[in-house]
Amino acid sequence: MGYHELVASLRREGEERVAAIRTAAATEGDRIRGDAAAQLQALRDDYARRRADAIAAAAGKLAAEGRRRAERIRLQAESSLAERLYAVARASLAELRGDDYAGHFARLVGELLPCPWETVWVNPADVPLARRHFPQVRIEADDAISGGLRVTGEGGRLTIDNTFEKRLERCWPELVSQVVAAVLPQV
Repeated sequence: MGYHELVASLRREGEERVAAIRTAAATEGDRIRGDAAAQLQALRDDYARRRADAIAAAAGKLAAEGRRRAERIRLQAESSLAERLYAVARASLAELRGDDYAGHFARLVGELLPCPWETVWVNPADVPLARRHFPQVRIEADDAISGGLRVTGEGGRLTIDNTFEKRLERCWPELVSQVVAAVLPQV
């Protein structure tokens, strides 16, 4: 083989190698670009999933906080309504002094322990009624009592409050939920 043929052969061989290297480099570049694109898409998908999770968590927190606030407002409104209803009930106690009030008063006296009572407090209108039931006891008029009586004995160590006000106060915790439930739909 001559010089020119050798150079041509080497040149051809070199060009083939350069073409093969370029083809391999292009293939490798395409593979690297494909891998990078896949990694980038995976990162985008992961970011989108994390973002959606963060948005859902934040929305869940906000919804829970909203429910807590709404429940707190509802409870405050019910509590305020219960207080108002208690005040209305307490103001209405005088209406219990109907036609058979003397019988009711006698039943309240009958609930007392047999004891030598020293002082009896009653509504001013009930003083004559109290004198009949407690002839030897000091009777005191109390405008704060709408009905019933409060008695003390044993030197003030024993007190029984059987007034309408005290009876309402005692039973109110049991009544309040029923009264609120009855009134709430109308409010």
